[in-house]
Amino acid sequence: MKVESFEQACGLNCFEILGNKLRVSIIKSLIKKPKTVQKLCDELKREQSAVSHALAQLRECNFVDYKRKGKEKEYFLKSGIFTKKMNKPLFEAIEEHAKKHCRVRR
Repeated sequence: MKVESFEQACGLNCFEILGNKLRVSIIKSLIKKPKTVQKLCDELKREQSAVSHALAQLRECNFVDYKRKGKEKEYFLKSGIFTKKMNKPLFEAIEEHAKKHCRVRR
Protein backbone atom coordinates (compact mmCIF):
# COMPACT_ATOMS: atom_id res chain seq x y z
CA MET A 1 0.00 0.00 0.00
CA LYS A 2 1.39 3.38 -0.98
CA VAL A 3 1.15 6.12 1.62
CA GLU A 4 0.64 9.44 -0.12
CA SER A 5 1.50 11.93 2.59
CA PHE A 6 3.13 12.41 5.96
CA GLU A 7 -0.30 12.93 7.54
CA GLN A 8 -1.57 9.67 6.08
CA ALA A 9 1.47 7.84 7.48
CA CYS A 10 0.81 9.33 10.92
CA GLY A 11 -2.87 8.49 10.52
CA LEU A 12 -1.96 4.87 9.88
CA ASN A 13 0.11 4.89 13.07
CA CYS A 14 -2.90 6.27 14.96
CA PHE A 15 -5.04 3.41 13.66
CA GLU A 16 -2.40 0.94 14.83
CA ILE A 17 -2.51 2.53 18.30
CA LEU A 18 -6.31 2.20 18.32
CA GLY A 19 -6.10 -1.44 17.22
CA ASN A 20 -5.56 -2.72 20.76
CA LYS A 21 -8.34 -3.72 23.16
CA LEU A 22 -6.62 -2.32 26.27
CA ARG A 23 -5.91 1.06 24.68
CA VAL A 24 -9.52 1.31 23.45
CA SER A 25 -10.75 0.38 26.94
CA ILE A 26 -8.60 3.14 28.42
CA ILE A 27 -10.03 5.67 25.97
CA LYS A 28 -13.59 4.58 26.80
CA SER A 29 -12.84 4.96 30.50
CA LEU A 30 -11.27 8.39 30.08
CA ILE A 31 -14.28 9.62 28.08
CA LYS A 32 -16.21 9.44 31.36
CA LYS A 33 -13.64 11.37 33.42
CA PRO A 34 -9.88 11.74 34.00
CA LYS A 35 -8.27 8.95 36.04
CA THR A 36 -4.98 7.95 37.61
CA VAL A 37 -3.11 4.84 36.49
CA GLN A 38 -4.21 3.05 39.65
CA LYS A 39 -7.89 3.87 39.04
CA LEU A 40 -7.56 2.60 35.47
CA CYS A 41 -5.88 -0.59 36.71
CA ASP A 42 -8.65 -1.21 39.23
CA GLU A 43 -11.41 -0.50 36.73
CA LEU A 44 -9.91 -2.52 33.87
CA LYS A 45 -8.48 -5.26 36.10
CA ARG A 46 -5.07 -5.04 34.45
CA GLU A 47 -1.53 -4.79 35.79
CA GLN A 48 0.03 -1.37 36.29
CA SER A 49 2.84 -2.06 33.82
CA ALA A 50 0.39 -2.94 31.01
CA VAL A 51 -1.77 0.14 31.65
CA SER A 52 1.27 2.44 31.89
CA HIS A 53 2.68 1.05 28.64
CA ALA A 54 -0.67 1.52 26.86
CA LEU A 55 -0.93 5.10 28.18
CA ALA A 56 2.58 5.86 26.89
CA GLN A 57 1.54 4.69 23.43
CA LEU A 58 -1.65 6.77 23.56
CA ARG A 59 0.43 9.79 24.62
CA GLU A 60 2.81 9.22 21.70
CA CYS A 61 -0.11 9.71 19.33
CA ASN A 62 -1.41 12.62 21.45
CA PHE A 63 -4.70 10.91 22.23
CA VAL A 64 -4.16 11.34 25.99
CA ASP A 65 -2.09 13.48 28.31
CA TYR A 66 -1.79 13.91 32.05
CA LYS A 67 -1.61 16.53 34.74
CA ARG A 68 0.07 16.09 38.09
CA LYS A 69 -2.16 15.69 41.14
CA GLY A 70 0.25 15.54 44.04
CA LYS A 71 2.46 12.51 43.48
CA GLU A 72 0.12 10.97 40.92
CA LYS A 73 -0.54 11.62 37.27
CA GLU A 74 -4.17 12.00 36.25
CA TYR A 75 -4.73 11.06 32.62
CA PHE A 76 -7.31 12.72 30.37
CA LEU A 77 -8.27 12.68 26.71
CA LYS A 78 -6.27 15.29 24.87
CA SER A 79 -7.79 14.75 21.46
CA GLY A 80 -11.35 15.86 20.76
CA ILE A 81 -11.57 13.10 18.18
CA PHE A 82 -13.27 10.87 20.80
CA THR A 83 -15.64 13.41 22.32
CA LYS A 84 -16.70 15.84 19.58
CA LYS A 85 -19.37 15.06 17.05
CA MET A 86 -17.74 15.12 13.64
CA ASN A 87 -19.44 15.46 10.32
CA LYS A 88 -16.65 13.78 8.42
CA PRO A 89 -15.45 10.27 7.65
CA LEU A 90 -13.31 8.53 10.26
CA PHE A 91 -10.22 8.44 8.02
CA GLU A 92 -10.47 12.18 7.43
CA ALA A 93 -10.83 12.83 11.18
CA ILE A 94 -7.74 10.69 11.95
CA GLU A 95 -5.72 12.43 9.23
CA GLU A 96 -6.75 15.82 10.64
CA HIS A 97 -5.67 14.66 14.10
CA ALA A 98 -2.31 13.55 12.66
CA LYS A 99 -1.76 16.93 10.99
CA LYS A 100 -2.28 18.67 14.32
CA HIS A 101 -0.60 16.24 16.70
CA CYS A 102 1.74 13.76 15.02
CA ARG A 103 5.22 13.71 16.56
CA VAL A 104 6.89 11.57 13.90
CA ARG A 105 9.58 13.46 12.00
CA ARG A 106 9.14 14.08 8.28
